[in-house]
Amino acid sequence: MSAAEAPVESRAPLTVAGPRWWPAAVVGVAGAVISLLRLWLGNHDALTQVIWAEDGVFPLCVEKAGFLTCLTDPFAGYLLVLPRLVAGFVAWLPVEHWAIATNLLAALFAGLAVAASFAIVRRFGLGWVSSTVIGLLPVIAPVVGLEAINALGSSYMLLLYVATLALAFPARGTSVRWPSTVAIALLLLLTTLTIPTGGVFLALILVQVVRRVIPRTSALVWTAVIVLGLIAQWFTASNAAKPRVITASRESFDGWVNSVPDTILTFWPGMRLAPYDYFGVFPVTPLTITGALVTLAIVIGGIVLVVRGGDERVGIGLLLLTGIVVGAVPAIIGGSNNRYFVVPLLLWSAAAMVALDSVIRRSRPWVVACVALLVLAVWWPSIPASWFRTMPAPPWTAEVTRVEDSCRADPAKQERIIFSPYWPPNWGDALAEPTHPDLPCLTVWSWIDDAG
Repeated sequence: MSAAEAPVESRAPLTVAGPRWWPAAVVGVAGAVISLLRLWLGNHDALTQVIWAEDGVFPLCVEKAGFLTCLTDPFAGYLLVLPRLVAGFVAWLPVEHWAIATNLLAALFAGLAVAASFAIVRRFGLGWVSSTVIGLLPVIAPVVGLEAINALGSSYMLLLYVATLALAFPARGTSVRWPSTVAIALLLLLTTLTIPTGGVFLALILVQVVRRVIPRTSALVWTAVIVLGLIAQWFTASNAAKPRVITASRESFDGWVNSVPDTILTFWPGMRLAPYDYFGVFPVTPLTITGALVTLAIVIGGIVLVVRGGDERVGIGLLLLTGIVVGAVPAIIGGSNNRYFVVPLLLWSAAAMVALDSVIRRSRPWVVACVALLVLAVWWPSIPASWFRTMPAPPWTAEVTRVEDSCRADPAKQERIIFSPYWPPNWGDALAEPTHPDLPCLTVWSWIDDAG
């Protein structure tokens, strides 16, 4: 067996320092472009006319109450720090440019996540093809185009994906230095301050410490920042004006389990498990426990790989199990939603790419190219982002004009601004000030004065 064909676990870790940084940069730029392109393919007006849900209400909060107040204001009962940080910059821009600004910034973060993911697995020793695909998964997977693509409010998905890869496939030996420890610590802190399910990383750190693949000092630093983030999340949830409603039940658990197979089938757009009449005559019903069997297989497979595997197999197992946790927790306590399956699918498909890496390395380039073209052909119907994600409802510039005209007619009134997809529902009844679409016309007059 040649060195190129050797399994990952026998290969020395690579380095992306020095002149090796540019491949990650190239893949990252490609990821940012793809993120924007999928939005544009769905609707050519999306880049300039769609400001997505909380991507608009967060800078609006900054306009009304200031950056620091809005940075710590709960959303759905918890902290969502990264989109809040970006909202401070967006709010500084003229309001009519908010849509294009949020879309460009979302593409920037997508590109950074793609570059980081590529660099992590490439440093671990994966081949160019596998590393590139794993890096690009957050912007090319079909499920992302349903709602999450190029949305700042969904940036927690990128954080969870990159952070999981960093802990599942850590640098080893002399390549673990303080700059790497600090960089991962900042990533873990930002992730946990953005989404509470970042607490799952404590388990990943424990596994890698027991296996002695990361230094205890690094593990202590990473554990400390995660705990700090969880404390901040707990304090925020405890003091939220409108706490997150927890509805955990047997029904929500069953709903999550039963949704797993159909979610996996999004990798072949149009396929799903459902009863049908074969040739219009013969009734065919799917096995009712399919979801339970698939979920159980992922859990058992992940545990076996973590307990009995080497570096590569343990990494695969951690991706499988982390996907289960970060998908199950929000779905069980709040009901199944397509957003809760995005990160699990990304992690599971990344696990598949790691498992296939040695096969891909041994394959001839023309075989790899043919498989890539086949996958692109199968995925193409889902490459343009969905109508739900790209339909301006209402168009942003028209909404800004409507609000300004309304406030000119009655400066003392209070308006209510709407973002796409005609969001928030129920006129913002689920939201609390200052993160709320209610907008005093005095604020609108400041926009008009600045424009004039």
